[in-house]
Amino acid sequence: MFDQKPRLRTILLASAALTMTAAPVMAQQADSSPQPMPQEGQAQIDDVVVTGLRATQRNSIEFKRSAAVIVDAIVNDEIGSLPDNSVGDTLERVTGVTADRFKGNANELSVRGLGPTLSFSTFNGREVSTAGPDRSVAFQQFPSELVNGVLVYKSQQADFVDGGIAGVIELRSIRPLEAKPRLQFEYRGVYQEKDAAINGRDGLGYRANVSWTNRWLNTGAGDFGVSLGYQHQDQASPEDYYITNSAFIPCSSDALNPSLVTGTSAAQTAAGASFNCGLRGGMTTAQRAGTTDAPLYFATTSRTFRQNATDETRDGFMGALQWRPTERLDFLLDTQYSKRSSLENRNQLAITEAARGIEPIIIGDGGRYSEGALISYRGNSNLEIQTENRLRDEEYRAAGLSGRWNGDRLQLSGDLSYSESHRTETQKATNMRSPTRVAYTLDASADVVPTVDFGGFDITNPASFLTTTIASNTNYARYRLATDRRDKIAAVRFDGVYDLSQTGFFRTLNMGVRYSEHERKTDLANNGDVNTPIARDGLTAAQLVAQANQNCRVAFPASEFMTESTTNVRSWASFDNDCLFRTYTGRDTNPLMADSRGPEDIDVKETIGAAYLMTTFGGELRNTPFSGNFGLRYVKTDVDSRGYRSEVLVTPSVGGSAATITTAPGTLSEVRGKGSYDYWLPSANVNFDLSDRTRLRFGVSRSIARSGIEDFNVGINPQPDTTATTVQGVLANSQTGNPNLKPLDSWNLDASIEYYLNRDTAFSFAIYQKWIKNASFDAVQPFTTSIIANGVETTFNAVAPANDTAQRQLTGFEVTGGTVFSQLPGLWSGLGVSGGYNYADADFEFPDPSTVAPYVAPAGLRGLSRHNFNASVFWEGSGLQLRAAYRYRSEYSKPNSSTNRSVRGSGILNLSANYNINRNVQLKLQALNVTNARDIMFKPGYDAVTEVSESNPQYYFGVRFRY
Repeated sequence: MFDQKPRLRTILLASAALTMTAAPVMAQQADSSPQPMPQEGQAQIDDVVVTGLRATQRNSIEFKRSAAVIVDAIVNDEIGSLPDNSVGDTLERVTGVTADRFKGNANELSVRGLGPTLSFSTFNGREVSTAGPDRSVAFQQFPSELVNGVLVYKSQQADFVDGGIAGVIELRSIRPLEAKPRLQFEYRGVYQEKDAAINGRDGLGYRANVSWTNRWLNTGAGDFGVSLGYQHQDQASPEDYYITNSAFIPCSSDALNPSLVTGTSAAQTAAGASFNCGLRGGMTTAQRAGTTDAPLYFATTSRTFRQNATDETRDGFMGALQWRPTERLDFLLDTQYSKRSSLENRNQLAITEAARGIEPIIIGDGGRYSEGALISYRGNSNLEIQTENRLRDEEYRAAGLSGRWNGDRLQLSGDLSYSESHRTETQKATNMRSPTRVAYTLDASADVVPTVDFGGFDITNPASFLTTTIASNTNYARYRLATDRRDKIAAVRFDGVYDLSQTGFFRTLNMGVRYSEHERKTDLANNGDVNTPIARDGLTAAQLVAQANQNCRVAFPASEFMTESTTNVRSWASFDNDCLFRTYTGRDTNPLMADSRGPEDIDVKETIGAAYLMTTFGGELRNTPFSGNFGLRYVKTDVDSRGYRSEVLVTPSVGGSAATITTAPGTLSEVRGKGSYDYWLPSANVNFDLSDRTRLRFGVSRSIARSGIEDFNVGINPQPDTTATTVQGVLANSQTGNPNLKPLDSWNLDASIEYYLNRDTAFSFAIYQKWIKNASFDAVQPFTTSIIANGVETTFNAVAPANDTAQRQLTGFEVTGGTVFSQLPGLWSGLGVSGGYNYADADFEFPDPSTVAPYVAPAGLRGLSRHNFNASVFWEGSGLQLRAAYRYRSEYSKPNSSTNRSVRGSGILNLSANYNINRNVQLKLQALNVTNARDIMFKPGYDAVTEVSESNPQYYFGVRFRY
């Protein structure tokens, strides 16, 4: 059994961190509409000077009480006051918000059980572009030090920008004329034990930021304000992985002698030592050779141990210039910029034929292990050392100009904005393979990361991975521009508010229009692969491989691997990737394709026009004050998609022969498709003040969430139906996108009751119901398109994404509460708590699209955790602020590679402490993920583990100077 006792330094660091906790965020009030300019009659967030955790608690309570819609906010009136490392971490402390984790940090967010693609994200009221494959925003790109507010709108109103049925997430930067003059510098070092275990590293990194805010009032040209902020981060994100192939296979075969790796192919087949995984009831006599019956189990074709060393730098900038020439006129110019460069050095030991010669030892029967999980077995496989460098560069830039004019009864505002994201990912990979297959025994009965007995094969000896028989991919040198994605959004909006307060019941009349253009261009799979070493200088491919094996050896890159696991796989033979690549090819890179266009590439333009009319109202009903709004929004969307297709030669099946499709080289041409839809989106909100302490809210609305923009791609990827006897039939398995996809359409009902005991104490209970149509997550349909087949333009039905015609439901409730024990004596009066619980359930069912579908239950709505909980305990006094924050989410669906996949539930504990030496200097200490929680994913059953990632706690220490 592997000794899992933590190291002394981990104990010391965690013990020191146990005294920490950060305040719930500093909140101020802000307008309840996600647009740049607040408007009279909407919920406002007043500028509140926050001087401590207790004041923050009070401000948060007052904001929740006075808002016009259901919304939670974490806001401060000063830049750099949010206590988290990223905006994603901040948002995860809002009740009902959960995050998917990437490299140990909160990344894509789900709101009230609906996945990251179903919420709508804005920055200063403007739509945020994204460099990911869908519409979800990676919140890691926004440093919390340069953001002063995050808001989550959970109910809708007509002036909200359309696009989210889960809610609207808004990030805000400060308005300089409404902030205090301030110069601030902060430096935080970070220590990560896993990074320190990597050869040549000390585990240290840092993040530093500087910000300046100033204003000049009553100048001859009016009032001016400026805010500038810059952050630089240099910090690794090391992780250890155990992963399997994305697909699992249902099997019921049991090999007689899986250890036979020598002899003829016929002898190995007779022993069951070849690829024998399958359902014996459907096998021929020849296919069943060498096997007996076994209970049903799920196998996978590869299993890999990966050690990751990373280098990551980020730069972020935010700036704002505000000009108020008169009391009635106001202009704001603001900009945001983020650049991230991330290099991963992957070092992998791979069992590349994990479904070969399987002799099951332990198969889950639904008791201790989930049914069909292959917990322990014997088999044989080639083993590979796989090395890879992955460089991802990502850049985000945005700017906006807004203006507002206030008349006596009329307010007019306008906004111009532009947002652009660009991501490239380059991959450079090589390998070394064992000369023969290796018999092994794998056992995952003690931990999700298995132990593996390789018999007499020494995985730590580089000579064990020298093959002399060179074939395709036994020793490859791959160089790929895997992704080049650019996303652009340009928008303009105009809004007006007319004061109707003299009428009595109606308070304001709000109206506005918005127009936007969203462009997505993606170049995928620009590959320059070499599948065998290039013979040169009189050396054969085999000689080059032998030379590389001898000259490119390096020590295992880390002194530890998977420390939270009991696996015996702690290190393996390692090689320098750049050295292998140069030896195999004679160069440092391979030339990429001169023309990389293909059916997988995307060129989509989405044009959106919207207009709304809304009124706010207020009065009394039987001595009960009430207020609210109702309105109607109209939105029209046009899609223009361009893709590529090549001419093909199609040979139908004749007499049982397999039909084929052959692509004709040099025949690439453009294909174009269009789509359009429009919707009317009504909404109404009403709030009743049942007493001085109790507020009752109701909201009803219709909202939409647009389908993935890359699903609109009309490029045609030919795939044959090998049994079809006609040209159209052979082409029927071909894949394409669908520019006619409609958005998800949801009717939403929200209700909440809130009780405010005093300025420091509040409790609320909310319920919500959504009726959702047009889900397009996994539905497919025949889509009529055309291609030139055998020299003739041929119309046929390809397979394309489709809208689900069934209506689905999501139901949930959430409980939120918080108090400061100010009534207690002495030190106890500085103690406070806050927390929230969200429950969500939906009737979505997504059968697994792979061969395991008949044997496993369908997956639920992606991103939905049925249970979500967060809690904070804090204390402050005498300049010291302590905070402990815990968050938990239950398992949720996260499909990939055309198969269902789920993530096990887990909890994260973060600790922090701040100490004010004086009014200008503050010391900071943080410990993140102190429980060292692992991310564990599974596929056909809870114990059919497909990925385990282990990062580590992060310890921050720093100082802030503020003047």
